[in-house]
Amino acid sequence: MSIKFFLKKNFYNLLNLNNNKKITKNFIVIKSEKKNWVLNQIANEYKEVFQNFTKNVSLKEQDIYMSNDVHLFIMSKYYALENLKNYKNKIYFPYFHGSTDDTQHRQSLEIIKKNIDSISKIQISNSLIENIFLENKIPKEKFKKIPITIDIKKFKQVNSLDSNELRIFYELPISSFIVGSFQKDGDGWGKGDNPKMIKGPDIFIKTMKILKDKIPELFVLLTGPSRGYVIKELNKIKVPFKHIHLEKYSEMIKLYKCLNVYLISSREEGGPRAILESFASKIPLVTTNVGQAVDMVENGYNAFKSNNLNEEELANHIYNNIYYKNINLQKIINNAYQTLENNTYEKQTNLWKDFFNIYDKK
Repeated sequence: MSIKFFLKKNFYNLLNLNNNKKITKNFIVIKSEKKNWVLNQIANEYKEVFQNFTKNVSLKEQDIYMSNDVHLFIMSKYYALENLKNYKNKIYFPYFHGSTDDTQHRQSLEIIKKNIDSISKIQISNSLIENIFLENKIPKEKFKKIPITIDIKKFKQVNSLDSNELRIFYELPISSFIVGSFQKDGDGWGKGDNPKMIKGPDIFIKTMKILKDKIPELFVLLTGPSRGYVIKELNKIKVPFKHIHLEKYSEMIKLYKCLNVYLISSREEGGPRAILESFASKIPLVTTNVGQAVDMVENGYNAFKSNNLNEEELANHIYNNIYYKNINLQKIINNAYQTLENNTYEKQTNLWKDFFNIYDKK
């Protein structure tokens, strides 16, 4: 008997080697990417959410889950679309963003339409993608809007920390006005000198260039891999910055507490999680009208939003409303936190039950 045949034949035993529990038809396998970045973090959080309604959830990476009793949730839509025919499972995956101007996005939509019977359901996160799916006649029963969110408990643990003490700890200037940008905006996993324009690194730099002449104590705090383009351009315009390489998500949470404002300058997003991370950290947010900002951000109510990808508008929001505080910032921060509380993982349990069509109590 070959090893490959043995593995497939003994699939259920292998998955339950340590607990000897019987596998049910409601077993969920989450297949994530190996890189330690956002999708991996979301996968770990999804595991906790799914365990609220089924006890059988695995984050194992092996491609041996060949059974229609297994719900296979593939974190990468590209991997899912490339491998639809390689699995016998019920297939699920997220589709967080895309533009009809993008060739890869159009190709992805065509693959979905041609293979719709092989797909159990797709998670979308915002109304922009919902409208694109409907325009492309993807059946409503094949997708469900479940917003990207965060684990609010992780942020509550650090909200009591002193921002000045954290700035000292991370060797950041206490007196500076610090703008945060925590993302990956370069191609690949190297230096990132070739920018991913959908993430708007050029818009970010143009915004900083405007603010440099208005805010003498301007400082930029960066995290995330592949930030080479932004680093190079900040050096060119002579805006001081620090790029902190982080190994743990918990460290990034602490960095939010060092900021005066978080800026999202993207052209496309599925979330981003930074919306809700800013809300959870009680840090003012300025953003372009992308992804979940369309549904969750009300300009002047819980954050500040530019509708036209306009660096002048983004800079004005930061300068007038946050630097000079020409508005009741505390009220906006309170409204933002309420928006977060309305969109927590705990509030999504029933949405995920419907998504997988699983209603058994664990």
